[in-house]
Amino acid sequence: MNTPISSVNVKQSGKRWGKDAGAVAAASVIERAPAPQAQPAAQVRGAPASGWRYSAQLNEQLTSAQQALSFVDGLIAQLEGVKSGLSRELTQRQLNQGDLQRQLEQFNEQWRKRQTVSGGSLDGQLRFHLAADARQSFTVKGLDLAALSGGQAETLVFSTGESGAAPASVQVGGASGEEDILRRFNRGLAASGVRAEMNEDGQLAFSVPESQWGALSERMTVRGGGIRFPGGIPQRLKLQPEAEAFQPERWKVNDHAQVRQALQSVVRSIGQLQQTRVAINSAIAEAQHSIEQLSHMNEQSWASQFVSDFSARLNQPEGYRNFYELVPALIGVSRYRVVSLLSLS
Repeated sequence: MNTPISSVNVKQSGKRWGKDAGAVAAASVIERAPAPQAQPAAQVRGAPASGWRYSAQLNEQLTSAQQALSFVDGLIAQLEGVKSGLSRELTQRQLNQGDLQRQLEQFNEQWRKRQTVSGGSLDGQLRFHLAADARQSFTVKGLDLAALSGGQAETLVFSTGESGAAPASVQVGGASGEEDILRRFNRGLAASGVRAEMNEDGQLAFSVPESQWGALSERMTVRGGGIRFPGGIPQRLKLQPEAEAFQPERWKVNDHAQVRQALQSVVRSIGQLQQTRVAINSAIAEAQHSIEQLSHMNEQSWASQFVSDFSARLNQPEGYRNFYELVPALIGVSRYRVVSLLSLS
């Protein structure tokens, strides 16, 4: 049984998207080992050939994690250099803007290669995806959950503009619940790769594989029934992408005040990357452990052992102490995240 490990979200609480359970648990594991080279995962822990059929997917996930780790380590090294340069210039009366600008441009250039260099395992918000399926999140002007839940019933017809793709119909209104609206969007748009969910502000948001974002942002349209959107000719939707974690083009170094501000942004960015590194290292360790375990047992034995261990942990008589290790995995999981996950069922 190939058991994929869920995506790791390392975004700090309080921002638009909350932490996934795996990310919070991963944050408690800190490993400062050098970045391993991308190689077949079965060779990393010496898993015997007999276990390959059980760990093929984990091998792929481990390779993507190693790619992401290498990319993150490179960014950290670059930003450490930028930080040193900015700190040095703050102590001098006259700024050497040329050197500072070159460093920032080099970092920006490397950051723009994120999707390719990380193998699709790291999205623009530094959320790590073991399955190398990073997605672009976005909101849509005019699609508000409150308005879509209440009011008169209406059928909205969406088109992604993809050649050969059939339009998707989603019924809204008629006193529908938020979860119902999300479920209808996910069912209607599933074929196009678009997912619906609620962000941490309780707003309706969507995501799509990064490879599809460029075309979707230019072509997605909607046709209504004259209630929320006009009927007849489809109207092009205005899609607002989620801002990326880093925007180095906004870091200016024209004077000491700007250099000081840029330095603060760089220090903050290094901290974000270090959090991502911790999460990736934790995922690597988990994948390696799973590969080793799966190489020594068949699928039925693995499943039985997992269920038995989990049940035993929760049914011991020590009260709340048994839940101590589970609590970190639930921190930051908001009502909106739960409703979004339920809508996918």
